[in-house]
Amino acid sequence: MRSPLSLSLLILVSSASLLICIPSFAADPETNVTNEQVEEKKVDKHSKYDYLPQEEVIEITVGQQQSEILVKSWSGKKKLGAAILFATPGMGADGAGLNAYLRRELTRTGWATIAITPPKKVSTPNFATQPEEVAKAGEGINNQKANEATKQYSEEVWKDIREKQTQFVTQTMSQLDAIGAPYPGKRLLITSGQGAGLAISMISNNLLPKPDILVLINPYMKMKEENQALAKMLAQLEVPILDIQSEDGHRASYATVKDRAELSPQNAPYRYSQQRLALNLNNETAWNTTLKLIEGFAQRISKR
Repeated sequence: MRSPLSLSLLILVSSASLLICIPSFAADPETNVTNEQVEEKKVDKHSKYDYLPQEEVIEITVGQQQSEILVKSWSGKKKLGAAILFATPGMGADGAGLNAYLRRELTRTGWATIAITPPKKVSTPNFATQPEEVAKAGEGINNQKANEATKQYSEEVWKDIREKQTQFVTQTMSQLDAIGAPYPGKRLLITSGQGAGLAISMISNNLLPKPDILVLINPYMKMKEENQALAKMLAQLEVPILDIQSEDGHRASYATVKDRAELSPQNAPYRYSQQRLALNLNNETAWNTTLKLIEGFAQRISKR
């Protein structure tokens, strides 16, 4: 018969063995994430572009976060330079549709492609007004007109959002000289949606270097005041510009399309050309038409 001391030692040894055998699922005290979840995140990170050849995916550090740049070399005899693709915020570097199509097909027309990851999409805030915050009659706190939309962000909050987006793009673009070094020649910047609006603003304020050719697809800005200023800023850019407006462009883009054309340098086809597509950009025929428009405009500018 075993003594009480022997039984206690046996229980302690058995417990220690069990602890050694059980996989560790302890949470990181900093992040409160288990080791298993960390491994899952690593897998997700590496699988994002695992359908692409490894040499096409370049990881960079922007601030304190990782970002991806997709590079595709020339595939034909022409070697004109590199086309930088900057999609609307929230999309990936290989976003489905026109962006992915241009990233692949432009390489056949003499342009290596460098697709950057745009900033994150700005989410629409949810409002919850407390009863005590509702203005009483006669207080005059809310001076907003009845036909005006409620402001989604205060000026201070929106300024902070815009500064972070601008900083992200600036830090990303600053790394492209080294990445694009194997592809000498002209630099073509192709950008769409809010990304196009942001590019116009940043080039106008000398926050981005001027490309040799700027291609805009349905450009607009989220805030009304910013959007209204877009056409004037665009007219003042001393860059050859191809301005493409599709049938399904955002209504904010359509709101400035007339001004963009009217304020542009007149009788200067090498400085500004506006082209309207009769098709929506979810149509593959429109993708090919857009490619031909870019190819033709770039060829015309390059021959000067």
